[in-house]
Amino acid sequence: MAGTGRLQSDPLFQALARPVMIAGVSYLYFVLNAMMSMIVFIHSNDFLMLIVIGPAIHAVGYLICMKEPRAVELMVLRGKFGYKSYNNLFGFHFNANSYDVF
Repeated sequence: MAGTGRLQSDPLFQALARPVMIAGVSYLYFVLNAMMSMIVFIHSNDFLMLIVIGPAIHAVGYLICMKEPRAVELMVLRGKFGYKSYNNLFGFHFNANSYDVF
């Protein structure tokens, strides 16, 4: 509304700004959940483990993605770019990150 001076939120904007969600979790987490559940199922050779572990892992992801839908993607980015190299502690490379093996 032009003359009210209030901001109005549009639910379409929120829907377009969110990542792809499957059953309340992001697509990446859904795929990781499926892979982990299949690994546990193959390792245990028990169908009951697939029924128990799948929803349990999904519930953890649902709680993580409830507040921030991109939480899993942010954790992946932090793991990719966020950590420093541990060889900068010794001062061999003037306290800079160096991935040289020698």
